[in-house]
Parts: sequence; structure tokens; C-alpha cells
Amino acid sequence: MQFLNLGLGELLGLAGALSAGLVALYLLDRSKKKHVVATLRFWASADVRTQLKHRRRIQQPLSLLLEIISLLLLLLAIAEPQIGNILLTGRDHVLIIDSSAWMGARARANGNGLILDEAKTAARLYVQGLPGRDRVMILHADAVASPATTFEKDRAAIEAAIRETQPGAGGLNLAQAIEYAQRAQRVQAQRPGEIVYVGSGRMAGDSAGPLPANVRFLEVGKNANAENVGLRRVGLRRSQTQTGAWDIFVEAHNYGDRPRQVPLELQFAKSPAGAKLMNLKPHASDEAVVTYQAPTAGVLEVRLNIRDSFPVDDRTSIELPSQAPTRVAVFSDQPAALRALFGSNPQLATTFGPVSSYAPDVKADIVVLDRFAPPTAPQRHAIWIEPPSMGSPIPVKSSAKNVALLSWRADTPLGEQLRSQGLVLEQSQVLAPAATDMVVAQSAEGPLMAARDGAYKNVVFGFHPGRGAMRNELATPILMENVLRWMSPGAFRQWEVQAGTVGSVSVALGKGMTAERIHVTDAAKKPLPFTVDDGELRFFSGAPGNVNVETGDRAM
Repeated sequence: MQFLNLGLGELLGLAGALSAGLVALYLLDRSKKKHVVATLRFWASADVRTQLKHRRRIQQPLSLLLEIISLLLLLLAIAEPQIGNILLTGRDHVLIIDSSAWMGARARANGNGLILDEAKTAARLYVQGLPGRDRVMILHADAVASPATTFEKDRAAIEAAIRETQPGAGGLNLAQAIEYAQRAQRVQAQRPGEIVYVGSGRMAGDSAGPLPANVRFLEVGKNANAENVGLRRVGLRRSQTQTGAWDIFVEAHNYGDRPRQVPLELQFAKSPAGAKLMNLKPHASDEAVVTYQAPTAGVLEVRLNIRDSFPVDDRTSIELPSQAPTRVAVFSDQPAALRALFGSNPQLATTFGPVSSYAPDVKADIVVLDRFAPPTAPQRHAIWIEPPSMGSPIPVKSSAKNVALLSWRADTPLGEQLRSQGLVLEQSQVLAPAATDMVVAQSAEGPLMAARDGAYKNVVFGFHPGRGAMRNELATPILMENVLRWMSPGAFRQWEVQAGTVGSVSVALGKGMTAERIHVTDAAKKPLPFTVDDGELRFFSGAPGNVNVETGDRAM
């Protein structure tokens, strides 16, 4: 027989000492004698000391024997006797140290120490109380569980892992940490021991679920000030009404028990960008919306001007991309028919000029040529509307009147979402595109609209999109949006920027979105794994940083 916690000599020594003490108590009698008298009237108080009387024999031997047996059984339970061979390496324990963001909070209202410091002290005391042959794995737990050591017997290595623990940036996912600890004990441990969690118990979810029998909690941070206000979500969206502007949405939450008035301050490139006063009820959130003009790239800082026990969640910084509008130069002697198509989008910086003002080196991203062909073709993306047969990038086959537009090529980027049929055009040119050109609109006479890709993209309209039957057609703005998006994808790109906690991220994309159209990359432009389920994108970000999501004309 062998013992896990006590040696044989230790067990016999303790049993002998405690048994001798019990026997001595049974032999020692310090009780006073009891006298029954008729009255105390004739008795005087006297200072008589209690006489000690040693018994020569034990009056209740069975009671003494039962107490000694009970004491021996208790000592045996503490010693944990094992019959047969036992592993000399002892048991393997997993020590889960909470390294979530909340562990960076101050442990006391007026103190400088962190809750994590208390957790480190409790972890050290636990390790010091273990037998020397036991091994310990240190596991850090925040949004994702990460081991700091393997099952280690070297107490210096365990102490170093405890000392180097730092607060993370995410919330606590305790269920995942316990699952990791169980898996480690099943796969790596020789004799599984305890799973001990040391932390404040503030979890990202509501609970950790049902706990195994060998899980023990060492709670710390009970005296921490719970009066905390923090940023919960920051979202930015490209303004649909102002060029180069962002609509900024800020959500703050009051975790305390009393209402708070918190000043919200925004800075862009170290300059004030807005301010609001947020009224937060206890255990409730409040939202604020600010619109700020920021056409250039820069860093937006959002902060709550408040001092509380957890300053980490009082501010965040977001890197904003450039919102330079797409420059469009329209050359037309009758620009009124085109103003509605090019002048209504705030993401387009459109200028109008007569045909005579055309110059090949015009400073624009896209050039629109209305019913003329210049001597020198523009070295830009160009939209040609009813060009003359001489000078058109795509040859003109013929001209016709009352031409029926039979179909749109919906399988091309320029014909997406176009369904109208049987449209009669008062006048149109019939084109003769090459085999590599993209046909967009088709009639019985031939193609009416085509596009050519290359160093500079060219789109040729055989008809005028702002005159005649096309003027009031629903397909016209959709067609022009497809053309501009094909030439300059950023012209209609919906920018959305969100800031939140690290961990699992869910983004609503809408039904019909497939994984083939989605690209998720980190700050280093490396792809991140993701899933798409019922229009919702899910991916995991375990560390602070930027993650880019692109879905065609939408970027986040």
C-alpha cells in the first residue's frame, strides 16, 4: 500500500500524537463537585481554586476507542492510500488563468492594483499547495484559450508562466477554456487531476454550461468597483447624402447601478470631429449618431471622457479609408439629358462642359463623349454615346429608326438586374463588335450596346440613355450604375467600418450572398477562414487589428 498525500512515517506520527492527546483528555478531570443544600443564607463566598484530579482509569473506554478510530479514518482519507503501484509522477492539473479584458480593471476603487494581480497570487498559492510530483498546465483564457505551458513539473517554469500573464482584448469564453482543459487531460495527462479556474467570472456569454465534477473555482476581484461605462460598438457607414462624409454610430453601455452622464468625444487626425453628451441608465445602452466630413484617409478616435475602474473600454481607434470621389467629365452641347444620370450620385464629382472644351489630358477618371468623336481619343475610361462611324472605338455597322431592343445580356457585369424587353428606340446605331467585346443590348438588327476591356475601358451606346424611350425607363439608372461600377468599382461601393471586441464576428450580408463573392483578409492581406450561413458571415479574429471584408460593391 502506498499513500499519495502523506508518507507512512507522517501518518503514524500524526496518528500517535493525536491519539495520545485524546487519551490525556479522558484522564484529566477539571470538573467541580456539586453539593445540594437547603439554603445559601449561611454560606459565605470563598476563593477556592478548582482542584485537579487525575483519574487512574478511563471511565468511558468505548467512546475513546470510537474517537481514535474516527481520527485514524480521517487521517487515512487525507493520506489517500492506494493499493498496488501508483504513478510516481502524480496527477496532472490544468490551471485556467482568466486573461480577459476585464482582468485589467482595478481591483479596488482607489487602488492601482489589477484584478489580474489577485488572480496571479491565488494561482501561486494553489500551485504551492500541490505535491511536488504533480504536474500543472497553465492555460490563458479570454476570447480563445491558449496554453502557456504543457503539463509541467518544474515550479520555476510554472511561476514564469503565471508572472507573464497579461490582460487580453476580448471577453472570457470559459466554456471553450474548460473544453480545452478536458481535451488536454484526455490526450496528454497520465493521471487527470483538477481543472482550476482563477478569475473574476465575468464571461462573454450568460454561463459556462454544465461543469465537470473536477472543476474548481477560485474567484478574485470581489472588491472591484462595478461602476463602469464602456464603448460596446462603433460603426461607420459611407454617407449616402454627402460626398466624402461618414455617418458614425456609437453605442455605449452602463454596467453600473446608477445613471451616468458621459461626454462622447471624437477626433479625426488629432482634430476635433464631434461631441455629444450621452445619458446612460443603469445596466442599459445609449446610441449617438455623428456625421463627419473626412474625404481623406486617417485615424478616427472615439472616446468616453470619464474615469472608471476599467479604462480599457473607454476609447477605440479606427483607421478610415480614403473616400475620394470618382471624377467624371461630361462633354456635351445638350447636357440637360445627362445631368440626372451623372449628377445625382454624391460619390461622383461630375463636371459638365461643351464639346469644344474637350482636351485629351482632362483630369478625370471617366470621360463621357456625347455624340462626337474627338481627334485624339481620351487616355481615360470613356463612355461613348452615339459616336459617329468615324472615330468610334467599336465600329458602327448602320443606323436605324424604331429599333426594338429585344434583350439585355444579364450574364455580363453591365447587364446585371436588367429585365425590360420589347423597348422601341426611336433611333439607334447598330454596332459591329469584335469577338472579344462584351455585348450588352441586343436587337434583331444586331448589338445596340457593347463594351471593350483593356488598359482603358470603353463603353459604346448606340442609343442615347437620356432621351426618347430610355429617358423614363427604370432600366436606365441601373444600366448607368452598372457601367460606372464596371469602370470604377469604388464609385458605388458601400463602405462600412465597425469596431468591436475580438473573438467571433458576425456580419449580416443578406440572403443570396455566396461564399464565392466574399473575400475576408487581415491587416497583412492574408485570407481568413469564414463561413456563410443564411446570409450571415461569420469569422474569428483572435487579436486586435483590421479585418477587411469585400463583397462586390460592399466593403467593410
